[in-house]
Amino acid sequence: MGVFHYPRINVNGLLQINVGTANNGDYFNLVFGPDSPYAPGKPVMLADSVNVQPYTYGMSDADWTKWAITPLQVANPPQQKQQTMLSKGEGVRATRANENPVVIPGEWNVYGDMGLTMIDVKVTGITDPGGLLPPTLKTSLQQSILSFNNRPGGNVPNPAPGAGRTTGVITDVNPEDVNSSQIFADFLSLETDGAFLFSGKPTKSIIRWVNFQRNTNLKGSNGAAATFQMCVPLSELQGQPILQGLPPTSPEGAKLKGIVFRYTLYRGLQEINVYKYDPAAWITQMAALYAKQGLNPDYCQLQGTIAPWFEGEPESCPVGRFLIPPATGGTIPMPPNANGNGPVFNLAPAIVYVNPQTSTVSVDFSATFPEQYTGNYDPKKTDNNYKWDFGPISLMLQDANGNAPYIKPIPYIYAPNDRQGWIFDFPIDLSNSDIQKCLQEGSFAVFDDASQTYLQETPYFIVSDQSGVFAEQDASHTPNNKFRNDGPDLVTTSFLVYKRGKLLTAADPERFTLYFYDTTPAPSENVLNPSPLMTNYQSGQPISIPVGTPGNRLITATLSTDPPPPTSYNDFQHATSPIINIRILPTINYEKYYQPQQNPGDPRVGNSLLTFDVIYNEVLRNYYLLYPAMSQRIPLNDPEEWKDAEMAGRLMKRISLENWGTAMTMPRTRDLSQSRRELLTAWCLTFFQ
Repeated sequence: MGVFHYPRINVNGLLQINVGTANNGDYFNLVFGPDSPYAPGKPVMLADSVNVQPYTYGMSDADWTKWAITPLQVANPPQQKQQTMLSKGEGVRATRANENPVVIPGEWNVYGDMGLTMIDVKVTGITDPGGLLPPTLKTSLQQSILSFNNRPGGNVPNPAPGAGRTTGVITDVNPEDVNSSQIFADFLSLETDGAFLFSGKPTKSIIRWVNFQRNTNLKGSNGAAATFQMCVPLSELQGQPILQGLPPTSPEGAKLKGIVFRYTLYRGLQEINVYKYDPAAWITQMAALYAKQGLNPDYCQLQGTIAPWFEGEPESCPVGRFLIPPATGGTIPMPPNANGNGPVFNLAPAIVYVNPQTSTVSVDFSATFPEQYTGNYDPKKTDNNYKWDFGPISLMLQDANGNAPYIKPIPYIYAPNDRQGWIFDFPIDLSNSDIQKCLQEGSFAVFDDASQTYLQETPYFIVSDQSGVFAEQDASHTPNNKFRNDGPDLVTTSFLVYKRGKLLTAADPERFTLYFYDTTPAPSENVLNPSPLMTNYQSGQPISIPVGTPGNRLITATLSTDPPPPTSYNDFQHATSPIINIRILPTINYEKYYQPQQNPGDPRVGNSLLTFDVIYNEVLRNYYLLYPAMSQRIPLNDPEEWKDAEMAGRLMKRISLENWGTAMTMPRTRDLSQSRRELLTAWCLTFFQ
């Protein structure tokens, strides 16, 4: 379902990810030295993400701002105390082996504004075997380019005045972890000849299938990959040319709901990276860049597919029969002289969809096969990152005894695969009784000529459309079952469970157990023994979780008869496990700063105690220090900039919940709690009395 429908419009290009890095916490496995004036022996952390405030270590704002971009010698604690999970940050790889490494506390892109910009993301191919696209529309699509732009004309080196600008934003539900990135945009737009073929507000994307083994020659996050998906509802597309080529119903009879865009990001590199420069030179280059408040954004390769989206289909993930590495075996030895996250590789997941209307087996391998980078670490160059050829492999359908009535070779190193979006369509004879039986009782697998299995179908695919959500702390410890996901409204969150590609219903006997890890604050070496959350769980059942303390909880699910998830979070399988990240924002009592309410439910208004110093110390300092890109537009620490009703009105609009799911919301990190939002609003309202 999803990207398996026709027509498919396949795209390829670059995504510039201008993420801010001061809040990442990637150095939490390093500690301040014993003679440090800051926090001897404590983890090197800039952000207290649990309480949404900076660690200032007693420094003034000016001293802290300078310190965050200045090389600092720290200590490397004993190896057994270090987090084993691969870091998502640049510059960490070069420090791990040093006893007393030098780091820049703010890491590799302090001045990033969280913006996303597609660069030359062009249509590379169209899969339309039924001829659904009118010839003129197909010709236009073949010449089109995709972006997050709000208007046409912005996809050129020197756009004209009034041309479109990007509206894409990336931020993390939990900035201390690798599996919680979310992408918002006000527009997803496909443009040709200065006009949109479609443009509309997409749903939020949430990260899937984080895989640190996407490249044999790149380590850490540079060798990683992840998959996202967003949808543009039909209501956003009315009257636009793309509708001429979309079927009104699916082959199963479901009504058209909009379009889906599934995309995989991989091979992330920065201009100043730890491959182009040795550790000392990297520090020197970064210090020089920060002296002029320069940017060092990530550039990821993007490969994606646009297709029809129908009623009943998830918005954040393609679904079907789920193929993952087997519990034992399935590894591929690293090639000679390789430098990736080895020493052996596992393939990333794949999704299989059997289409009875077309007698086709379609497999989405967009996340699956690794590359073997051979470039000179220029992040904007992409013709030097070819698929790694580790030998012939095939897709097979087999029964419980290993009999395989269906086998198809997979041409995974074939160069034109980008043109088909890495979705392979294989014919299948559904009248064959052995194949019919295997589809009901057997499983799909990917194997090599030596009969080693690299991917094996797991019976259950467990996924959530609300896998990155926010809640407010409730000191009463009352379990919460409503969360903020993609807009102002609170929603329930749940797992959907698919068995061999079919959604389980209440009539099915399978039951599951939910567990949660408390994943903040880092270091997470003490995140042990995940706590049971719900037993006898059924697909689609709303989830409740205690929210008595702030921080992040990662919920996962297992079949009730299976063992619980790993004792240590370090061993958690991010690429294949079900995940819901819930960020619980701190609730603080600011009652002393408010005027008495005339009527219950009236907006709170500040009293004489609520000064600019209060809102700065309680709220704005976090963003002034950790996200300096905000202050490059309007200084968050300057009361002169915030002393009139006009600025108060702008601030109220930017922090209002009605804009929470848009690119204009403040803060872009979405970690402003309701109690702090109310405090800021109360201060703003004092200007309108």
